[in-house]
Amino acid sequence: MSKRKVKYHKIIKEWNEASKIEVWQGIRDNFVYGFLAAMLIVATTLRNDLIVLTSFIMYYYFVGRIINRPKYVTDLGKLVVFPIPSALGAFTGYKLGYILLTVIHNVQK
Repeated sequence: MSKRKVKYHKIIKEWNEASKIEVWQGIRDNFVYGFLAAMLIVATTLRNDLIVLTSFIMYYYFVGRIINRPKYVTDLGKLVVFPIPSALGAFTGYKLGYILLTVIHNVQK
């Protein structure tokens, strides 16, 4: 059996053994973490000090939450629960940030 197939089976086994609530909380937190990281870029682009400050506070709150939780020791955590939701959150923040920026610029005109 190839290493790739073995790892896939290991991830499925870890999914079946994991607490579903804990996995979904990790997915939620990682999505929000990625989302806030991407929104920081939009906030600084807007050059509105209140929005920038609020964005930094929210982002660093979640950085503390991410750093201070137990580390992922399983392949499920390292290869699925952290990177995928974080990337999806960042992409969503990027897309919504652009929409927000467009709306604000149109309102100012």
